[in-house]
Amino acid sequence: MKPIKHKKLLAGIGLGFGVLLLTGCTANFCSPDDKAAMAYPYDQGATVYLSKEEYDALKAEKDENNNPTPIAKVILQEEEWSATAQALGIGIPSIAGPAIDGNPNIYKYVPFTYTAESDEAIHVRQATQLGKYTITGLSALKAQSVLNATVKTAIKNNYQLPSIYYFGIYDDYALKASLVSFEGWYTEAFPGKTFTLNSLVATLSEEQAASETDETIALNPYTVSDTNGKDAKAVAPERSVLRKSGKAKFLNFFTSKFNQSSYYQWNEEIATKYADKGFDEMDSYALPSTDFRTTYRSNITAKVSAIRSCIATRSGYYGHYGQNADWRVEMQVKDWGYAWSKGFLEGLLVYPVSWLTDTFAHGMDPALSGAGQIWAIIFVTLIIRGLLMAVSFRSTMDGQKMQALQPELAKLQAKYPNSNTSQVEKQRLSQEQMALYRRHKVKPFRQILVLIVQFPVFICVWSGLQGASSLATGEFLNLSLSDTIQQTLFNVSGWPGNAHGWWTALVLFLLMAGTQIMAMLLPKILQRVLYGRQAQTQVNNAQNSTNKTMKYVSIGMMAFTIIMGFMLPSAMGVYWFIGGVMSMLQTLITQLIMAKAKKRK
Repeated sequence: MKPIKHKKLLAGIGLGFGVLLLTGCTANFCSPDDKAAMAYPYDQGATVYLSKEEYDALKAEKDENNNPTPIAKVILQEEEWSATAQALGIGIPSIAGPAIDGNPNIYKYVPFTYTAESDEAIHVRQATQLGKYTITGLSALKAQSVLNATVKTAIKNNYQLPSIYYFGIYDDYALKASLVSFEGWYTEAFPGKTFTLNSLVATLSEEQAASETDETIALNPYTVSDTNGKDAKAVAPERSVLRKSGKAKFLNFFTSKFNQSSYYQWNEEIATKYADKGFDEMDSYALPSTDFRTTYRSNITAKVSAIRSCIATRSGYYGHYGQNADWRVEMQVKDWGYAWSKGFLEGLLVYPVSWLTDTFAHGMDPALSGAGQIWAIIFVTLIIRGLLMAVSFRSTMDGQKMQALQPELAKLQAKYPNSNTSQVEKQRLSQEQMALYRRHKVKPFRQILVLIVQFPVFICVWSGLQGASSLATGEFLNLSLSDTIQQTLFNVSGWPGNAHGWWTALVLFLLMAGTQIMAMLLPKILQRVLYGRQAQTQVNNAQNSTNKTMKYVSIGMMAFTIIMGFMLPSAMGVYWFIGGVMSMLQTLITQLIMAKAKKRK
């Protein structure tokens, strides 16, 4: 087989091998429990839970004309529905009023508004059928998430919408499941202690709670009853029922046993228990259709499946999830055995990268505020690139020697001027080139083989950094390391400031791209400095096919790195920036070694 075909074959094998690794070394480490925890921040339900005092105040609100405000109208309407003979006769729970049996302080209602004021007189079932209402529009800011997106999609596609009453009943199921889950956890975590439930926030400090028998626990995740997360402080997970245990709403949602999930079972029970029994707000027309339920499931799954930062090597709360990126959720600890169950390379390379990242990040910044993660990436990069440099040192030396041999290669090219058309001259030229390489202990194909070996390492490092839960937590100069540079730069809401890390992402991209370009150009620059312009000109005129192949591979790798650095999480941008600096140092070191060897000769 001709040499050129050898090179093409190797390049093809390397590309195919890389594609296989790209698809096989990126397993998602998120467990069904992790996904349930991440899903709840994106859909916390439509019901607002608040104190009795807040509820009574909202119910009594008047506008400037002494008429009930929109929120007051909603509460009065829902109380009227809940008190009808139909509802009482069937035993349907109310959707406005006391939220938890035996707790006189916690109340609830479902904020909604009709599409237009003229639609207020329409019966809620008719409004549901006509798509004349939305859960947002008053104060249910938390509903502006997956649930709201599902309602919009259903209206656009003319799906049968569930009624307002349905959302309230479904949220009752979710609340009860969350209370049971939280109580079980609390009893096990704090033996002998009890807690009282408050709708807002825990009133005891951590120091007081440690010394008291009775601890006050918040129901809501925030210090106000209805929030979008930007104007209220979040309650600590261990002190909020819905923040700690709201994931009970998505039990088995992300498994093959979906028909045993909370969502499926609760919907079936609601349909069996309340449908077609004479209560208009909960008859079969007011329940979610198959299309609506399918759309909701698809929206939740799509939102959560895009998240990969689930490799937590120690227990804790990680990430910045939800519509406003203000939630940390509890991740299941992943050990090495779990990694091996995901795949060979996941256990061999991906998990160790995440473990190193977590270890450094927690060691230098236990609060995971941002700076510790940057140092973790730097140290991990130094370790990985240091090992790769040791493995690729000989191939790097080969590349540098081949650059230094270009004047001699040019002479050989001149010796056989008809090598492009004469098979005999071409064969003799190839033989003398290989003899020259052997005299100087150069193996041209070693560079391609090293690239093939390095490619799976690159993919696994990417997967390991992307999966590290610690990197999805905290921010560095307002830039979340789990967000992509593209995502950050396209978010111009805070521009020209740096509120969302816009300038941090731009500087990181420029540094990353600049070091990658310089790492590729530096060998040629040094060759021009060391051997002069004439030698460089000779090289260009007599460049052999091996050098062309390596040139194209290098350009392709550089372009690939820059493009992927723009599209992958910012943590990879930091990795490639440090890696580019190390590549330039490696080039300088090899040139110094070669210069000293030349002087000795």
